[in-house]
Amino acid sequence: MASAFIVQVQPQLQPDPNEETAALLRVLIYKIDNTTFGGDIPTLPQWNGPPRTVTNVQSLLYASLSTALLSAFLAMLGKQWLNRYASVDMRGSAIERSQNRQRKLDGIVAWYFNHVLESLPLMLQLALLLLGCALSRYLWGTDTTVASVILGVTALGVLFYLFIVIAGVASEGCPYQTPWANVIRRLLLLFVEHSSLHHMSVDWLRNTTRKSAAEVIIDAPLFPLALLRAFAIDALRLGRLTIRTFVISVRGAYGWVLGASPILDQTFDFQVTKMDFHCISWMLQTSSDKTINLLTLNFLKTILALPGLNSAVVLDCFNVFSGCISVVDRRGAVVTRGSEQLAEISATCFLDTFTQLLSTETTSTVFKDVRQRYKKVFPSLANLQGLPSPFVAKAIHHLFVGRWGRPFLNWGDYNPSTDELIPFAHTLAQVARVEYHKRKDKPKVPRWLLRFALRFLSQDPLPPTPVIINCLTMIAIDLGCHTPNTNVGAKDEIDQGYVYTYEISISPLTLY
Repeated sequence: MASAFIVQVQPQLQPDPNEETAALLRVLIYKIDNTTFGGDIPTLPQWNGPPRTVTNVQSLLYASLSTALLSAFLAMLGKQWLNRYASVDMRGSAIERSQNRQRKLDGIVAWYFNHVLESLPLMLQLALLLLGCALSRYLWGTDTTVASVILGVTALGVLFYLFIVIAGVASEGCPYQTPWANVIRRLLLLFVEHSSLHHMSVDWLRNTTRKSAAEVIIDAPLFPLALLRAFAIDALRLGRLTIRTFVISVRGAYGWVLGASPILDQTFDFQVTKMDFHCISWMLQTSSDKTINLLTLNFLKTILALPGLNSAVVLDCFNVFSGCISVVDRRGAVVTRGSEQLAEISATCFLDTFTQLLSTETTSTVFKDVRQRYKKVFPSLANLQGLPSPFVAKAIHHLFVGRWGRPFLNWGDYNPSTDELIPFAHTLAQVARVEYHKRKDKPKVPRWLLRFALRFLSQDPLPPTPVIINCLTMIAIDLGCHTPNTNVGAKDEIDQGYVYTYEISISPLTLY
C-alpha cells in the first residue's frame, strides 16, 4: 500500500517536464511574434526543489515501506530459527536428545529470542502508523474533508492501542496484552521497588495524615526540594546501572569475539548437571502426568548432591507437593487419592532443594516467593500428621511458619529406614546452619532441630555414622563452633569414613 502512494507522490519530487515544455513554447512564440503576450516577456521556470510538505510525506512513506520490508525479512528469519529449534538434528538416547533440546531452549532464553519475535508486530504497527500520518498530511493540502476522515481513523486506532496497553499494564490477567504493556509493567515494578522518589512520596503522604494542618503547611515548601533530591538519586542510580549493563555487554561481546567458551558449553560436567536441572524444571512445569513427575523427582534425588541447582526447581517441587495436598477447614491436610507416593517424594525433594539453595544462594529472590506461596496454601495451624511423610512435612512447616504457629514436633515416633534417615539428617544439619546464621541478634539453632539430634544420639544401638556426624554438627553449631559445610550424606563420602573433630566448650543445654 505504501509503495502505491510513493509512486503517486514521486513525480512531485522532480521538476514537471510538461511545465518546462510549455514555458519553452511560449519563448519560441515570443521570438516569432513579440506582441502575442501583450508585451510580457516569458521566462523559463526556476526549480527550487520540491515543496516541504511533499518531502515530509515521502519521508514518512519511505519509512513505512522500509519498516514493513524489514519486518518481513525478520519474519522469514524467525521462521528459519523456529524450524531449526523444532528439528531433531541428532541421534542418541532420550537423555542426550533432551539435553540437546534444553541447550537450544537455554540459548533462546539467553539471547532474548522472544523479544526479537515480539518486535515484528511492533514494526508492522509502526509502519501502519507512519502510513496513516503520511496520508493525512498529504491529503490535508488537497482536500481537508478527505484528510479529516483518514486522520480520524488513524487517531481512533492510536487511542484504541493506547487503551489496550493501559489495560494490559493495569491488569496482568487482561487478555489484551502487548509487548509494551509487559515492558511498562516491569518498569513500574522496578520503580516501586527501588525508586527513592516513590518511597519518599508514599512516606510523605502517609505522614501527612498524622500531622496537623499547621505542620503540613510548614513542611509543604520543603517537599519539592526533597522530591528533586530523590529524583537526582534515581537518575544517578539509573545512569550507573545503564553504564554497568553496557560494560557487561561489551565484555561479553569482546570475549565472544576472542573465542571464549560459550556459556552453555558442555565440555565440563558441571554444565551437563546444570542442564539436567533445567530439564527437570521443564518436565515438572509442563507435565501433569503423575508417573512422569515421579520418575523426574526420583532422578532429581540422585543429582541433588551435585552443583548447579536451579532456583526454579525449588518452586517446581513445591508446586508438585502442594498439588497433592488438600487443606480441609484450615486445620487438617490430606493427600488426594492416588498421589501418596508423589506427595512423599515431592516433599522430600522440596525440603532438600530449598535447604541446599538456602545454604548456597542466600540472596536469591525465590525464598520470598516460596514463603508467600506456602503461607497461602498451608495455614499456620494445619495438622500434617495424616500425610505420607508427616515428619518431613512438619520440618518444612517449621521453616515457613512463625514461632507461635509452630506445632510441637515430637521425634519419638519417627523411626525411618537408614536410606531415609541419612539424607534427612544431613538436610536438617543444613537447616540448623542456615537458621543459626539467620538470627544475627541472638544466634541459636531451633529447639526442634536439637531435639532431633539428642533423640538419635541417645539411641541404643547408635544410628549410622553419617547421622551421628550430622547430629553432632547441629549441637556444635548451636554452641557457636565453626563446622565444615560438607555433604556427609553422599555415599562415596560415607565409605571414605570422614571424621570431624570440633573444639567445643560444653555448656548446659536446655531444650525447652
